[in-house]
Amino acid sequence: MFAGGWWKLGTFASGPNEDWIGANAGGDITRVSERVIEDGVYGWYATLLETVVIPYAAEWSYIATAAQLLTALALIVGLWTRPAAICGLLYFLPVFHFGTIRTSPLFTVPIVFVFVANAGRYYGLDAILESRPDAIGRLTRVLNHPLPIAKRWYPGLAAGLSLISVYYLLSILAVDASRVEFIGLEMMIFTALTAGGLLAVWRGGTPTLVAADGLRIFVGYRFLQEIFVRTDPGLPGWAAAETQAAVFESIAATHLSPVGLLIESLVLPAMSAWVVVFAVIQTTTGLALIVGWRTRTMGLLAIGYLFLLTALGFVRLGPLLLASLVIATALGGRHASLDAIAGRESMLSVPTSQIPPATLAPATLVLGVCLIGASLVVIDPSADVNPTGLETLIMLGFIAIAGLVGLLERTRNDPPHTTPRTGETDSISD
Repeated sequence: MFAGGWWKLGTFASGPNEDWIGANAGGDITRVSERVIEDGVYGWYATLLETVVIPYAAEWSYIATAAQLLTALALIVGLWTRPAAICGLLYFLPVFHFGTIRTSPLFTVPIVFVFVANAGRYYGLDAILESRPDAIGRLTRVLNHPLPIAKRWYPGLAAGLSLISVYYLLSILAVDASRVEFIGLEMMIFTALTAGGLLAVWRGGTPTLVAADGLRIFVGYRFLQEIFVRTDPGLPGWAAAETQAAVFESIAATHLSPVGLLIESLVLPAMSAWVVVFAVIQTTTGLALIVGWRTRTMGLLAIGYLFLLTALGFVRLGPLLLASLVIATALGGRHASLDAIAGRESMLSVPTSQIPPATLAPATLVLGVCLIGASLVVIDPSADVNPTGLETLIMLGFIAIAGLVGLLERTRNDPPHTTPRTGETDSISD
């Protein structure tokens, strides 16, 4: 989110992004809205664009830029995390209906998990502020308090979401525009998973673990969708070798020189074989995640696969799926899974690093901040294509910082977080 907001804002090197906050503010929103209406979209959404969005495109442009940056910063530092997650959800659901059907769901689903898990209580400002007795502490506790939704309402909410899911399912057959078909498919999956999660919590499931299993199913679904539905591969899959070769050639041309050389010397000459390898891994792990079979093992395999793809330059989808997959691998498999039926509910075992945290933690933090900072400064919003290597460094920088948080959590000697700590509310309602 922050990288996207920074692109809208512009950098010190490139100056303001004219289509978002400059003299032509609102230009991008107007063009996209008009294109969406012309290509075909839901009638109610077209009316909304024509009456509310396009006439005030400049104002919406500034609002969108500010909302994206502020929400992203709040999530990164863990400040008022629940309200930030709601803002992120309200931001991406309308944007998703614009037709950004590959990336928006990959933001929306983990943001819902952030809300359910009430993240920020371990390594975030919320963990500090909530313990304060002053006005700021009281405000933080109020803002992060669970929504006043009684558990007895969950079946009704699930039924309502099921009806919405059916609406989007039927919309797939009612329209000719392929973009709307994908919107309907993604919204059907999202609302169906949410409805199922509410019912699982109503039946006694721990909300955080239920949400993790929702992520598990969603990641498995996206793995298979990229293989069997998409003709333009966002991830490698069963696409033709020529199509995959074109993708890797474009990545190699804009990646860091060593990685570009690696792709040209090892990947492209054996593209037909690599297509089979990629497809087998994605198909196997995707199916296993959906049904919850050997969630830990298959999840770790998929994590390694996505990390490799991210390093190679698949930065559009790889890191976003990776974020959800880590949670699904660590906590998933306890609900609606073959693992739960077989009684395989062991926690993910991660060996403690032998490097002293006092040495590794600052080094990892500095590495991550430097990678992110250096890359963001030089990204040019006006460029047709930004160097893939820079985008890869941004993503790897965030992964490095996330790894630091994981290391610190291992050194706390806390029990596994299968249940909330004493005094904490780990649910979406009291």
